[in-house]
Amino acid sequence: YLAGVGRPFLPYFDIPFQHVHPDMLAAMARPKAAAAPLIVERVRRHFPEAALRSTFIVGLPGEKKEHFQAVLDFVRETKLHHVGVFPYHAEEGTPAAVMAGQVRRDVKARRVDAIMAAQREISADILEGYVGKDMEVLVDSVHPEWPGLHVGRAWFQAPEIDGVTYVSGPGVAPGAMVTATIEESKEYDLVALA
Repeated sequence: YLAGVGRPFLPYFDIPFQHVHPDMLAAMARPKAAAAPLIVERVRRHFPEAALRSTFIVGLPGEKKEHFQAVLDFVRETKLHHVGVFPYHAEEGTPAAVMAGQVRRDVKARRVDAIMAAQREISADILEGYVGKDMEVLVDSVHPEWPGLHVGRAWFQAPEIDGVTYVSGPGVAPGAMVTATIEESKEYDLVALA
């Protein structure tokens, strides 16, 4: 929530960059999307506390090592809160399905793994910064295996795609918005006490 903007506003930005190398963006018919670093810089300049999420596609036909490295470097340098990455899959009837330079499945898998390994470290570092802080948590459900524990979300955790906040304490129930102290962080999740 940001005060002074006239109404509640959460600085959570989901910007699907898909790729960052100009050659790959041109192959995807997205040549104007090459300004990913500029977009991140502008968002952070205006909203320093912003949480950014993006998704990327690796293994597009013609994607070489340097094209992939540009995505990996971008992920490492920009330190987004949340990143999703998907291997390209040829869809029958699409132009890309018959393009030259199809990338082997094992190469695509290694590229996905490399980006997610980098993102795990980034996410863990970002979440560690919330430890000791009080945050509002929207409680979604009772944890299915641990009595007294609930699953919820802080403002930068979108449902079903980002991590969660595990929370317990008085007044914690599905549908409640509780103020909780972040006690612990994991790679993608937080643990809090209300």
